[in-house]
Amino acid sequence: MTKNIILGAITALVLAPTAVSAADLAVKAPPPVAIYDWTGFYIGVSAGGSIGNSDHIDAASGLSDAAGYNIKGGMVGGTLGYNWQVSNFVVGFEGDVSWVHEYGSNADIGPAPAALANLDAAGNPLFQSFTKETWLATARVRFGYAVNNLLFYGTGGYAAAGVQAGVKDASTNALLASGTSTRSGWTAGGGLEWGFAPNWSAKFELLYTQFEDKPFFTLQAEGPRSAIPLNDTAARAGINYRFGGPVVARY
Repeated sequence: MTKNIILGAITALVLAPTAVSAADLAVKAPPPVAIYDWTGFYIGVSAGGSIGNSDHIDAASGLSDAAGYNIKGGMVGGTLGYNWQVSNFVVGFEGDVSWVHEYGSNADIGPAPAALANLDAAGNPLFQSFTKETWLATARVRFGYAVNNLLFYGTGGYAAAGVQAGVKDASTNALLASGTSTRSGWTAGGGLEWGFAPNWSAKFELLYTQFEDKPFFTLQAEGPRSAIPLNDTAARAGINYRFGGPVVARY
């Protein structure tokens, strides 16, 4: 009996290390967790549309010639930027240039023509004022919060645009006078960007832009205008390709 107990104890001691080793081999390390990294330079393309407001302000009276009107159209362009991610926070700089086809007009039925002519009826429908935006460029900072491959961000900065203003004959649509200018202004908005591949992302954003007023010098129609106000709200979607900053592993 005693001999059997001693043999059993010896057998257990011999086999114990083997059992422990087998148990160790059965336990595998947890798989790494993939973390999307937004850091790096990127380029992209975007397209969308915008709607805004404009007017022609008479130089002599300071009143509206056209009673205000909407301008709207489409845009397509390119983007260049850089992101830097720390923890879940992302800060970056982004610039873009877009070709824009945005136009709006209205007959000169505002209070200015009637006031200048001392008439009771408002406006002079023989003339039509218009505003046309031909290009848009912005240089902005972006501040965002990343939830892995989703980036929620706000953005703001400088904006510039090419603008044409003019007067047409309302009955024939013949151009009577026009002038072009480069407008400066500011822009602000926000968006959502989705990293659908290690170096590729898609975004959707809204931007509001307010431009400086500039005069339009013409002796046609009701005469020169002291200001052509202009603002825009643009909605656009885009695709970006990022250099560097691939998905990284966290254990």
